[in-house]
Amino acid sequence: MPSCYKHKKFSKLLVGYSCERTHKLIDYPVRFFGKKHRILFHDPTSALIIGFLSDGLKGSVSALSHIALDEAYSNNKLLKQLIDYLL
Repeated sequence: MPSCYKHKKFSKLLVGYSCERTHKLIDYPVRFFGKKHRILFHDPTSALIIGFLSDGLKGSVSALSHIALDEAYSNNKLLKQLIDYLL
């Protein structure tokens, strides 16, 4: 799972703003569920709503990128290495 720092940095590159509130809210359930936290807020609809309510349109784009980055990081070893290298 990418760190909050990596999510914020990716958002900064993508939309010009870190959207810290968006990323913190999407990953809030990690406190209760640990690695299984993705059962909450990691679907496109929830992410878009959280992103928009916390950081507007940039937050919505960042929220979708958050999900994509998580998936890429978890499911593809080569992409994980690339993300770690670039971010």
